[in-house]
Order: sequence, then structure tokens, then C-alpha cells
Amino acid sequence: MKLYMVADMEGATGITHRDQLMETGGKRYWDGCKLLTGDINAVIEGAVSEGVTEVLVSEGHANMRNVLVDELHPAGRVLRGPARWDVKPLCQVGAADASYDMGVFVGFHSRAGTPGGLLCHTWASAVVHKLSINGVEVGETAINAAILGDLGIPIGLVCGGDDLAREARSDLGEVECAITKDVLGFDIAVCPGPKKTLPMLREAAAQAVRRHREGAFEPYRVEGPVTITVEVLSDAQARRMVLTEGFERVERRVLTCRGESATAALSLAWRGIQEVFHKPDSWLQ
Repeated sequence: MKLYMVADMEGATGITHRDQLMETGGKRYWDGCKLLTGDINAVIEGAVSEGVTEVLVSEGHANMRNVLVDELHPAGRVLRGPARWDVKPLCQVGAADASYDMGVFVGFHSRAGTPGGLLCHTWASAVVHKLSINGVEVGETAINAAILGDLGIPIGLVCGGDDLAREARSDLGEVECAITKDVLGFDIAVCPGPKKTLPMLREAAAQAVRRHREGAFEPYRVEGPVTITVEVLSDAQARRMVLTEGFERVERRVLTCRGESATAALSLAWRGIQEVFHKPDSWLQ
């Protein structure tokens, strides 16, 4: 049995502050990477205990180089590479195919605008105020579940704060959830340490595999054609995004794009969001 894992960071054990999420945080960031890698290994250990033989971990946070490879469980492999559209046109998902039996999300967070959501955002907090699939507001849990759903891969386990667990169950149904912290606000949570969370993550992963064998999970499928609606933070960002072929500006800060499948539409959406970050060479300015 093979697992496909997407690893973000905000929902990992003990993560509450931005300096734990970026290299500029120095030691706090590297300590955060260790916490994230510990969560990943615990999930792999639990899955392996139930017969899983292979886990592909797709880096899904910031520079996509946060997993400590030298500490990775031997049953795991990690997909590394920048989040540029030309390299990872689906942002957090890459190298996935229908050979994977179940999907797992580790270190995930709630979507942009979640009241009191811990470090909540959707794909790019500097750009996206709100993102919807066929009129339904979603976060990264549903986004990635839809992409994997196009491949027939169901999501069995989602790991993060209790705010994320509520969102995951609302979007995906009775998915297995491992709650790593009790969220009190955007940058505050009650956090148990790894001695508490790692055994819990191992058991949640084992339980998810057992439930998968019983047929508990169905792929999260979005019927095409699919329309993505993106509300950005500023007029300037909307002007920039609409330069991407396939986007239509329907309101000052609201744009849409379409595709025959969720995967196609979300790939185009990621390309447009990335375009907002484009900065021309100085000689062109």
C-alpha cells in the first residue's frame, strides 16, 4: 500500500509564530523543521505498522525545503522543488499518480478568513483573500483533496489544529483527524509537546489505514467544468492577475478562471496567483 502525503507547516506540533515558519527565524525556524519532521515520521510509522510500504512526502510550505531529509523515516521519500508554476503547477502537489492508495495531510492549517484560525490563509496570504471552487469557499485541504480526487485518491487523515479539523470534516466528511493543538486565535494556541502528539499521530495514521481498508473514504471529486473564483487583497493585484490568459476580472478584486477539471482549473489559478509576485528586471522599470 502506498500513501501520498502533503506536508505543510503551520499545523505541526508546537508551531504558532511566523518566525518558526521561515529561514529568517534562525534557530526557531530550524526547531520548527524538526517538529514538522517529527510529525511526518510519526504518521509514517503509524502507517507502516499497518502494512504501508511506501510514502511520498510532497513539501507544501513556503520554499518547499522544510523537511529534514537526514531524519526522514526510511519508508518515506520527499519531493522537493520550488513552488514556481513551471516546476510545481499544482503548488503543493507534485509527482502524484493513481498508484497511490490514500492521501494524508500533515501540518495543515485552516483557510483564509477563518474566525480565530491559527496562521490561517489560502495558498498565498499576501495575495488571496478568498478562493472558491464552483462557488464554494475552500482552503488548502479541499484544494489538494480535489486534485488528488481527480486521480481517484481519497484523503484518509488530516493533521493540524482543532480549527483545521472542523474544516476538514466539513469539507471531506468523516475523515480521520489528528489534532496537534487547541487554537485560541491567529497566533495563539495551547500546544502539547511531541511526547503527547507523536503517539497520537502514529495511532491516527494506523487507524486511517485500517479505515481505508474497510472502504471508509471516497475521493473528493469536483465535477467539471470547474470555475475558480479568487478574491485578492488589492486592485493592483487584480490588474496583475488578469494579465494571465484565462482570467476574467468580474469585480474590482475578484477574478475567475475555468478548467475542464479541478486539477486544470486550480493549476491555472496557481499560475495567476504566482503572476502577482512577478517583478520585472530593474532595466525594464
